Amino acid sequence: MAKFHQNVIALCYDFDGTLSQQSMQEATIFAEYGIQGRQFWKRTDREAKEQGYDKVLCYLNRLIFDQKFRKKPLTESRLTAMAHKVRYYPGVEGFFPHINEFVKREASGLGIGITLEHYLISSGMKAILNGVTIREHFKEIYACEYEYRADGTPRCVKMAINDTTKTQFLFRINKGKLRLDQDINGHMDDEARRVPFRNMIYVGDGKSDVPCMSVTNKNGGYAVAVYPPGRKAPKGCLQLLQANRVHAIAPADFTPESLLVQILKTTLKTIAQNIALQHSIFSQKNRYS
Repeated sequence: MAKFHQNVIALCYDFDGTLSQQSMQEATIFAEYGIQGRQFWKRTDREAKEQGYDKVLCYLNRLIFDQKFRKKPLTESRLTAMAHKVRYYPGVEGFFPHINEFVKREASGLGIGITLEHYLISSGMKAILNGVTIREHFKEIYACEYEYRADGTPRCVKMAINDTTKTQFLFRINKGKLRLDQDINGHMDDEARRVPFRNMIYVGDGKSDVPCMSVTNKNGGYAVAVYPPGRKAPKGCLQLLQANRVHAIAPADFTPESLLVQILKTTLKTIAQNIALQHSIFSQKNRYS
C-alpha cells in the first residue's frame, strides 16, 4: 500500500535582517578588519554598476582580492570562528525548540505524523553560518561559498546566491532534491513532491526576499515579512502586504508571545490541518483502489 509522504512542513528563512540584527559580514569580517560597512557596500554597489557585475559576486571577490584580505586571508576556519559575534533578534535561539514542540503537539492532536524542517537561504557566507549557535536546527543551509586551497585560503567563488537565484532552493526543498548535484529541472508530478508549496513558509525582511516571497505565495505557500522590533512597519513591508506578496508583516521578535510567533503558529496550524485533510483523502483513495 502506498504511503502518504507529503507530511513535511518547511520553514525557510533569510538570515541578515531576518534572524540577525545586522549583516553577518558587518558583525564579523568588518568588525575584525576595521572596515566601515556603509562604505564597503557603497563601493561594491558602484563597482557592480560600473562594471556590469553581479553585486554578490562583486562583494565576494573583494573579500578575496582586496589588499587587506591578501595580507590576512579569510580562511574557512577564520570565518566560522567569527560566527560567535553574530547577534540575533529577540528570542531567536529559543524559537526553534519552541516551534518544533508546537507542531509536535498539533500533529498529536490530529493523530498524524508531521515533520517540521528549517532551512536557511542566504546571500551571506556559508562558512560563517556553519559557526552560528543555531546551526544545529537547520536541515540545510544554502549560502555563498568559496573554493579553498590546501592551506585554507580562498581560491575563487564556488557558490554565489543573489536575490533571484535564491528561488532555486525553494524548488529543491519542494522536490526533495537538496543536493546541488541533483537536477531540479525535470518534470515532477505535484503528488510526488516531498514538500508541496502549500506546506511551506518563507520568512524574510525586504527587497532581496521578494522573489522567494512571490514564488512561495504564487504556488500556494505562505510568506511573512519582518522588520526591526521597536520601529513602525517600514513602507517597503507595507507595500509587500498591499501587493499581496506576503500574507503578514510583523516585528522580528521571536519570543513565544510575540506577534510574529503567533502568526507563524496560526499558519502552521492551518498547514497541519490541511495535511490531515490530504492524508484522509489519500487514505480513502488507496482503500478503494
